[in-house]
Amino acid sequence: MSRSADVVVIGAGHNGLVAACYMARAGLDVVVCESWDVAGGCISTVELPDGRGRLERGAYVHGGLRGSGIADDLELESKYGLEFIELPELLLDPLDDGTAIAMHESAERTAELIEPVVGSKDAASYLDFARWGAAWTGLLDQVNNGPAPGMRGLSALAEATLGSEGARLMQQLLASASTISREFFEDERLQGMVAHWGAHSQQPPGDPGTGAGALVLGGWHGAPTVRPKGGSIGTPEALVRCLEAAGGELRLSCPVEKVEVSGGAARAVIAGGERIEARKAVVSTVDARRLFLGLIDNSQVPDSLLAEVGRIHVGGRNVAELKVDGITASTPKLPGPDGFGRTLMLSPGTLPEMEKAFANIALGELPERPSLMIGFPSLLEPGWAPEGQQSVWVSTFIPWQLKSGPWDEKALEAAGDHTWQAVEKALGTEIELSERHVMSAQDWVDKTGNPFSSPNHVEMSIDQMLSNRPSPSLSSYRTPIDGLYLSGAGTHPGGGVTGMPGRNAARTVLKELGAGGKGRLESFRNQAAMMRDAFRAVRQLRKAA
Repeated sequence: MSRSADVVVIGAGHNGLVAACYMARAGLDVVVCESWDVAGGCISTVELPDGRGRLERGAYVHGGLRGSGIADDLELESKYGLEFIELPELLLDPLDDGTAIAMHESAERTAELIEPVVGSKDAASYLDFARWGAAWTGLLDQVNNGPAPGMRGLSALAEATLGSEGARLMQQLLASASTISREFFEDERLQGMVAHWGAHSQQPPGDPGTGAGALVLGGWHGAPTVRPKGGSIGTPEALVRCLEAAGGELRLSCPVEKVEVSGGAARAVIAGGERIEARKAVVSTVDARRLFLGLIDNSQVPDSLLAEVGRIHVGGRNVAELKVDGITASTPKLPGPDGFGRTLMLSPGTLPEMEKAFANIALGELPERPSLMIGFPSLLEPGWAPEGQQSVWVSTFIPWQLKSGPWDEKALEAAGDHTWQAVEKALGTEIELSERHVMSAQDWVDKTGNPFSSPNHVEMSIDQMLSNRPSPSLSSYRTPIDGLYLSGAGTHPGGGVTGMPGRNAARTVLKELGAGGKGRLESFRNQAAMMRDAFRAVRQLRKAA
């Protein structure tokens, strides 16, 4: 059997589906090939049999998909059934001492909420931190929608929008999350929460460049927490409906075995035992290492490109992820202000504890105090658990390789026990589970193929960001092989449920094919709007100076 299409997309994670939707809606014949039997990649919601409940397995917060404008562009909410639940509560950090740090949509309200916990000085400093975060977010809005600038270009943009303060912002972006946290705050518990946001991409908080991630937390204010109604799976399901309405095709249980390259151009994809000719383009959302070193005949790839791809790194810090999900036997009493139990919880402990946790992981040891992310989706809406019970979502960092031996069933269950004990300590209560499901790092690899279970595909280290993501000659979504393009979390701007890598790749393809894309007037309007947002942030920053 054989089939032909204008574009073949490899992978039906949300970025692959976003790219496919944009191209199909521009009139191209698009086929998406997915190895798994359900779309979504790292987005996964599971129904337990016999009415026992529903578990959220993967990505939890989806506000980036709306904030990027993609949900509106593709009419996901207005036409294709995606419903978001909005919360003014952004984050809660339950602390081991029984208190909690609460982060509200309003930065001012956040300062009021945290003052009794961390004191008036740090509460006032938080407003300064939020203003710097807003300035950084204003710059991000200008560089995320397209091929990324290099450090020189970003520095010039920072100077143009922030003037004399641009140099300080660039210093903060190159710093570590630990440095930024200690610069703004004295309380080690608040330092831990801020640094955790900078490190949740699996980078230790002491790594250079993680300061940029920490500042993103401060720039979150002004928008609510957003979760898909019914579970995260609602996002890929809406994207699939959008794709099929535009005439695109999704093939599940259709693993890609090979990308045919000849004469310096991508010609076809072998997937599910069938050859699918790509008349115009192949877009890969798997990481560049798997694509070039595993799916393409290396004799068709220039030696210099093979060497460059070989230098792309992931897993160097031995960090992987463990999921512990379950159904509680009852509804636990949660710490913090009323309503905050409904939102995402970050619980890293203090900054020194989190720094020690990453050091333990690098040595192949389970952290004494794991850094936790916790959610109770059943507190948002019914249908997640039997009456009187709750569905709970937990994610933590573990070593990819244990010093003590292999990740066998005994080691996995021990890690699950250790993680759950940390959850109970953070929440200040014992929580009985009627059932527990532990998902290992290898389970994620088996599902997505992502090396070291990394949802970011390649490390989000400073040397692999902006115009170096995933490497210099592959950073503009196009590759040196004609008709072959990259997308996914391994491309700019990286991981998270934003869809921006998918949209950016699609726009690149459409522009090169002359098959639609944004008109000059619309692009100018968008750029003007982004500049306006950036200057608004600058005014706030200067007002506080």
